[in-house]
Amino acid sequence: MLKVFDDLGYDEKSQGKILNSHAVNRYSFDTLEELVLNTFNLLKDFGFTNEQIIQMTSVLPSLFNYSNDTINKRFDLLKNLGFSLNEIIKMSIILPQILTMSNNYILEKYDFFEKCGYTKKNIHDMAILVPSIFSNSLDSLNNKRGFFINLGFDDKNINKITLDMPSIYSHGVISLEENYNYFINLGFDKDRLKHMILRKPDIMVMNINTLDSKRKLFLDFGFNEDEVNKITGINPAIYTLSVQNILDRFNFLLSKGYSKDEVIFIIIKVPNIFSYSKEGLEEKIKVLKENGLENEIINRPTYLMQGVQLSYSRLKFLKENNIVLNHKAFNYLLMASKDFEKRFGISNDEIKERYPFQRK
Repeated sequence: MLKVFDDLGYDEKSQGKILNSHAVNRYSFDTLEELVLNTFNLLKDFGFTNEQIIQMTSVLPSLFNYSNDTINKRFDLLKNLGFSLNEIIKMSIILPQILTMSNNYILEKYDFFEKCGYTKKNIHDMAILVPSIFSNSLDSLNNKRGFFINLGFDDKNINKITLDMPSIYSHGVISLEENYNYFINLGFDKDRLKHMILRKPDIMVMNINTLDSKRKLFLDFGFNEDEVNKITGINPAIYTLSVQNILDRFNFLLSKGYSKDEVIFIIIKVPNIFSYSKEGLEEKIKVLKENGLENEIINRPTYLMQGVQLSYSRLKFLKENNIVLNHKAFNYLLMASKDFEKRFGISNDEIKERYPFQRK
């Protein structure tokens, strides 16, 4: 082992990995020590910490082979493309290879994305999250886009999907096909699956065992396969939630006094309930409870989709106008804006201004 590695803080595993790599094992210890110190000093001058440099060079020992001039050129190019120094450091930690690619190789990818219709900001934002978009070959990038085109997505759709989930460009077409076929085999039709991918492209890169674990949770709770398809088809973000988050939402509804069957019914009617904050749901239920209407949720679970401000203001208005708060009044509460205004002569904006909701 080299003393310089000990002095800089490398552990034995990292040292062994570097010394056994083809990138540096041809050098004498004296030459390697000089290269290590040179690279370390250069990167520290840019603002990298010792720990970050150790991490990067352990992953990519060939970084020691590149001259100061080469690495400086890479920083200059990335700065000219609009990346700040801190962003370049972040990208380099995720993908050290970005400092060893040729300028032309990076520019080739940058031009590709521009021709696909991404703005400079789009490319910037994707690269910050997934720097490897610059390390993929043009053939690889085109193959990913071709995969989605064959499924019926247009270029605008593909750009939206990959802006939301740029790591799609780092997954193989075979992997993407496996995820797509997973949902098709579960009974999702192609139009529904297209909607799901556009809304939550994460489902195309998630481990299938992870997807299965979310479905099993719903099946264990008492939903059938068609019901699981329905709720996750409407709200595919469910697949990205942790098992604990899903259980917490079940238990929250149970804690409000609803039976297991009633909770299942509510979720089937309002799959997006998993996308609402628990605090927001608490407020909506509390507003009803204070007016003796909490049991009405079982009749119209879609109430939970309405903003608490509007619910509160309409209830205040109904009470002020001596309307008995019963099942009929609950239906007034959920009326479409134009219907409510036609019946009572007041718009949503006016009613919310007159009876503002104050969070406690």
